[in-house]
Amino acid sequence: MQTTRFSTLLSFILIAVLFYVSPTEGCSCMPSHPQSHYCGADYVALVRIMRKSEKLVSNKVVYKVQVKKSYKMTEEGQMTLRHGRIISSSADSMCGVNLELGRLYVIAGRGSQLNLCHYAKEYKKMSIIERTGFTGAYKRGCSCSITPCFGNSCLSKVSRSNNECKWSPFGKCETDYSACFPSINPKGMSEPVIKCRWRRTVPYDECRMNP
Repeated sequence: MQTTRFSTLLSFILIAVLFYVSPTEGCSCMPSHPQSHYCGADYVALVRIMRKSEKLVSNKVVYKVQVKKSYKMTEEGQMTLRHGRIISSSADSMCGVNLELGRLYVIAGRGSQLNLCHYAKEYKKMSIIERTGFTGAYKRGCSCSITPCFGNSCLSKVSRSNNECKWSPFGKCETDYSACFPSINPKGMSEPVIKCRWRRTVPYDECRMNP
């Protein structure tokens, strides 16, 4: 019991160190579910990395990309990708993102520069649910809020809000195999209530049985 409590306390300490870093030392952000990245992004696109240069902009790396597919694009996103370039810091300490030449990535970016607070994952390493989500399924859940929670039993606690799904950054089941969608309570209730829930999929159920 004492070991479990110590591990939980250590996790909270590490979280505090990681997510409340001074902006002068780099970027700081809470972890986010892929669906949250999609919903908050200016652009979501499948891109191939064609070239990279660290000479065009001081302390920055400029990636020349080929946009294979666009899954979401706001006006701000169009401005960012209008020349087929993505800019990131050249320093890991400043949350720079390292993308490999020739590889396909799904990128969900916001603002003029890409950093570790955004989503950038090689396409072949994404789960089927992630791929389906970014192609449009996540859009159905943008009215829901996915809230990070910490601790061994945080997912089992009842949410106080109908439009919230609790999510543990340390677990892979909800991250890789599910999405948070609004659903209506079973028929027979006098006043049906719309509540956000994790979508049940076969891979999700299997993961939950063998976490």
